[in-house]
Parts: sequence; structure tokens; C-alpha cells
Amino acid sequence: MPTRLLFAQEAALPDTLRSATPDSVAVAALDSIALAGLDSLALASMDTLALSGMDSLALTGVDSLTHSAADTLGAASDSTANTKPPLTEKQKRKLYRDSIKMVKDSIRLSTPRVLETCAFPDSLYYEKILAWNTNTYFNKQERIQVDTTFNDWYTEYPFFHEDVNATYLGVIGSASQNFNWFKRRELDVAPFYAPYLPYTYTAETMPFYNTKSPHTVLAYWGTLFSYTNKEESSMKFLHTQNITPKLNLQIEYHMYGGKGLLTREETNNRTFTLTGNYLGENYVANGGYISNTIKRNENGGVKNSKEVLDTILDAKTIAITLDEASNRLVKKTFFLNHSYGIPIRFKKNKDTLGRDSLDAGEGTMAYFGHYGDYTRYTKFYSDNISANDADARGFYHNNFYINPVTSADSMRVADLTNRLFFRLQPWSSDAIVSFIEGGAGYQMLTYYSFRPESFVLANSNITHNNAYVYASASGKFRKYFVWEGFGKYTFFGYNQNDMEIDAKAKFSFYPFKDKSEDISLTARFNTSLKRPDFYSNNLYSNHYVWSNDFDKISKTKIEGELNIPKWKMSAFVGYALVNNNIYYDTLGIIRQTPELVNVLSAYLQKDFKFWKIHLDNQILFQMSSNQESLPLPMLALHLRYYFQFDVVKNVMKVQIGADGTFTTAYYAPAYNPATGQFHNQTLEKVGNCPYIDVFANFQWKTATIFLKFTNANQGWPNADYFSAYHYIKPKRAFKVGIFWPFFVK
Repeated sequence: MPTRLLFAQEAALPDTLRSATPDSVAVAALDSIALAGLDSLALASMDTLALSGMDSLALTGVDSLTHSAADTLGAASDSTANTKPPLTEKQKRKLYRDSIKMVKDSIRLSTPRVLETCAFPDSLYYEKILAWNTNTYFNKQERIQVDTTFNDWYTEYPFFHEDVNATYLGVIGSASQNFNWFKRRELDVAPFYAPYLPYTYTAETMPFYNTKSPHTVLAYWGTLFSYTNKEESSMKFLHTQNITPKLNLQIEYHMYGGKGLLTREETNNRTFTLTGNYLGENYVANGGYISNTIKRNENGGVKNSKEVLDTILDAKTIAITLDEASNRLVKKTFFLNHSYGIPIRFKKNKDTLGRDSLDAGEGTMAYFGHYGDYTRYTKFYSDNISANDADARGFYHNNFYINPVTSADSMRVADLTNRLFFRLQPWSSDAIVSFIEGGAGYQMLTYYSFRPESFVLANSNITHNNAYVYASASGKFRKYFVWEGFGKYTFFGYNQNDMEIDAKAKFSFYPFKDKSEDISLTARFNTSLKRPDFYSNNLYSNHYVWSNDFDKISKTKIEGELNIPKWKMSAFVGYALVNNNIYYDTLGIIRQTPELVNVLSAYLQKDFKFWKIHLDNQILFQMSSNQESLPLPMLALHLRYYFQFDVVKNVMKVQIGADGTFTTAYYAPAYNPATGQFHNQTLEKVGNCPYIDVFANFQWKTATIFLKFTNANQGWPNADYFSAYHYIKPKRAFKVGIFWPFFVK
């Protein structure tokens, strides 16, 4: 490779120069190298420098210096003998060392920091910034795109980046649940934390970077000109840079939250990460620390929806259900995912320098790896409900099992997971059978489970263990077909006989003149059989007590997705069968339905452009065969219509328009602060009212700035702008946001 040749010639250069005498080199080096060499080396391209520049310097430069320097020096000495004293031996040696250093520095400064790794194909080595997520079962890197434009950052709510809309508690950073059932996040070990996953990272969703220069992102979204008691403020800071071409470190901090419109709904959701990755030719590692802390005052929602629908009362004066309740949730993760690849060469092909002619990761390879993860989830709920507060006591159906007025309920889960795995690449990374993989894992789960006897017995922890095996295979046929299959079986422990099978295939077609533009069709099949989590079967708290022995939950999903980037169009269809579905009923109590539930979901995204007018459309249609256990909105829309034009070509673009969401009326979920779960309700339907923001977006070079007037249509056609049962979306307010990435050249 050119870089190898360059480094070989650089190492050989000093020896070549040393073969010439210091006297002959000293003065000529300054004239020939200092005045011309540096410029020619610095301005030369990499290929010219590597293939010709060094050769000409190494093969001819020294000879010309050796044979002509003496004459040159002699002539120069005769002409200047009367004006300049001769150089001393010390000065000659110093000039010689300086000339060698200048050559070395010029080579170093002209040499790009090239990445060579088995994790990515060599076509990506020169990417300015490379980003990916890591599969924690086999340490496979799945590339992601870095969002940098105003089409990526026009909304501050994370769930809008993955779905049409979501049920949430009206304040950014609060619990949320995606409308699209196929995109709802699950967390088997700690379901009380699942509603907050869109705001933070796990080891699987943590983005990693490899950058050619330091990369920093600063972002802010908020209501700068709002009253202090209603302000909303979110921010993000990210810095990542490579210490070497293979080693990258990154630090990130982001915060979502605000005071909220209603009384006592202040939310503070903070994430801090310190991570790193190493992309070696054979060794690849990703790991770090993730911390997420959520503090939220809980009000239980408004007491009476009519105070929102039929009046123009200030939100802070609307009566709420819980006057003194709060939640604190914490998630801390330490993880390391690493593997080592061993090339297997049955026939050794070497280049001219005697090295392996195959690039890193090519040919037959065997990988061995380990994944380790320790995550601790904590939820602490407290309230103080007086004996005379009928509304608050009715919210929990007058259930007080431990204390008649005060609650202090904890849920804690410690998850220690270790996996050992191997990956076999029989031929190459782009063969029809690219990888055959397998592994085994061990999981130890420690739960805090309060019982009345815990007052006497100090230890309230319960430990469960799981041991499982898993396997996978994948491959591709050129750029037209990619497939992958995965299977997992738990043979010992709490989840014994749980299983999961996942298969995916992607077909790509290239019917357009530009062969870089494709049409892709992706099909996926998933089936699973899982035992419900510990807290679904066991809970003893101040307001809820249950002891269940639920049957295993069976889910089968068939999904299809069509993507046509050239037409800015994508479509998705999903069908699922769920047996023994678990849900929370209208009393907030967990239940299991023996009925088979059918779920159908269809999604269409199509962006139109007429001149400078853009019409971006997202449509979601869903049906559930059992709305009592699994209520879903039938139709949800997210429409973004705007006028886009250049203020200064290639410098600043502007979008001016409106962003609206709409949902047909349905029994939107209620939220239970004590369990941290959304639950069903059949008292009021929510929906049939558009929510429209008017905005102006500015793309100034790499910076994105937006100005937004939220809920511009407030009161039209009605005031039904609930985000969940008894929780309201923001009223009219002025928001400002800025997203600014910095690249150090």
C-alpha cells in the first residue's frame, strides 16, 4: 500500500543521507532541501510523494548532493572567502542534523492519518468522520449517518427522529411511548426504565466515532423568553477526537427537561458518557461508561379535563391530582466489547515488501471476542397524601398497603452480563456466506424485592441467573443482496427455555442512470418466547401488590420495508401475532390476556418538492384486534410543509413553514407514577385536533438554527391538545434552538 511504502522510504532516508559526508551535505542541504524540498514535499500529493517524490529524493537527491556539493561549496568558498568565515565542524554537524529533521518533518506533515482496520472496508478509511453502533453479541460495527443538516435537527424531541409521534407527559425528558407498536422500546430486565430509553444510550445504541480531526457539537433548545416557572431548556455537548488513527476518545453530556406548564411537573433528564474505541488491523474494542439520571415531580395529571378544554385558564392554575409526589431514576452502565481477528492463510501472497498482500480483515479470518456489561437500574418513588385528599387517594384507588399517608417505594436491578463469542469468515467479508458466528453468555440479575418481612430481615435482594447460547450467519452477493440470521436459546436459569429467532434479508436494485442510487426492499421475520420479567410477577409497594405466575409471552412479527432515496420515499408494513400479552389495566394493575392479539401497522413517508416548496409527509396506520389490552391510534400524521430558499448560495439556506401532527381519537394511555408504566383507560378519548408549530430554520454553513412558535393553532378547532390522558402538550410559546458542529482542520 502507498502508506507502507512511504513509511519504509522514510525510515531508509536518514541512512542514505548519512552515507554522504557531513561536509558535502551541510550547506547544500540548506539550499536544496530547506528552500525547495519542504515546499515540494508539502505541496505534493500523497501518491506523488509516496511513489515518486521519495524515490527521486532517495535515489538521486543524495547522489547529486554528494557529487556536486563539493564543487558548489568550493566555488562558494572562493567567492566568499573574504566575507564569510568557514564553518566549524560543530556547525556542519548541526546543519546536517537540521537538514535530516526538516526532511522528516516534511514527510510527517505531508502524511495523512490513515485508518487500517478489519472493522470497516478500506473504502471508508479516508472518511472525515465515521460513526457506528456496535452489536453486543459479536462486536459487529453497524454504520450510522451523522446528522448535520436542518432536516435532521428541526425538532428537539428524540422520539420524532424514529416515529411519527409518541405518547408522553407534555414535558421533554418525561416518560414516552411510541405510537408505532413495532418501534416501541422494550427493556426486559427493568421495564420501569423503558419509557425513558429514547433520551439516553445503552451499549447497543451508543454511537462511536473515528475522526480525522477533532469534532465538537454544541446544541441548545429551549424557551428563552418564557416565564421562569414555565421554561423548557435542553442542551447537548459532544467532543470526540482520535489520539491515533486507531484510538478514539469521546465525551458527551446532554440534558432534556423543563418546568412544565402544569404545577409540579418539573423534569430533569441528564446523560453523561465517557467512551472510547480502538480500531486495529486485528483488534477492535468499544467500551466506556454511561450514566443517566432523571428527576421528575409527579402530579398525576389534571383532575378535570374540562379545565383544559372549556376554559382559558392559565395552566399553572389548573388543579392537579398529586400535590407531593416525585420520581428519581438512575441508570449506570460500564461495558467493554472487544474481539481479535486471526488471519488464516492457506496460501501466502506477499507484496514487494514481503507483507501480506490482503488488506486488514480480508480473506479467511477467525475472530474471538468477549462482551462484558454491568448495569444498575434504580427507581425511587415517593409521595405524601393526606387522609383528607380524596382525589389523590382515589388516584391510587385507596390502596395503601405499607403506610397510610407516605410512600417510599424502590425498584433496583443489577445486571451483570458476560459473553464469549467467535466469528469465522470462511472466504471474505463480502462473500455469499460472510460470517458463521456463535457464542455463549451468562447473566446474573439481582433484584430488590421488598416484602413485609423485610422489616425484620435485612436482606431483600433476590438473585436470578441465566445461561444461554446463540448463533448467527450472514452474507451478501455483491451490492444486490444481504442476508442475516440469528438464534438464541436459554438453557438454564429464570428464563429457561426462552428462545428467539431473527432473520433479515435486503434486496437492492439499481434501475436509475446514477448507479449509486438504489431501490431497496428489506424483509424481516422475528419470533420469540419469553418469560415475563421479575417485577411483572412480583411487586410489593405502598399502592400495588401482586404475585403472579404468568405464562411465557409469544410474539411473531413479519415486516417489510421499501426505500427509494431518489424519490424521497419509504414504506413499511408489519404484522404481528401476540399470545399471552401483558398489559396494565385501567386500575394500573398488570394483567395477562389469553387471547391472541393481532397487530397491523403500515407507514408511508413521502416528500414532494415543487419549485422551492417542500411537502414532507409521514402517515401511520394501525389496527389492534384487542383494544382493551393493546390500544393503538388508528391514524397518526406528521406533516411538515415549508418554503426553502438560499439567502447566500452555498452559505445560508432558510426554511419557513409549519410542522403539524394529528391523531384520530382513541383511548390514549394514562400514566402511573408509582409503577412508572403507561396503563389503559376508557374514560376519555384523546385526539382529532391538530397541533401546529410555525417555524423558521436556518442552515448557516454547518450550524443549524431554528425559531419556532409552538401550538400556533391553540383553541382551533378545539383545545384537545393532550399528549396523554390528563397530560397536556405545550401551549403557545416561542422556542429557539441551535445545533453547531465544529470541525478542527
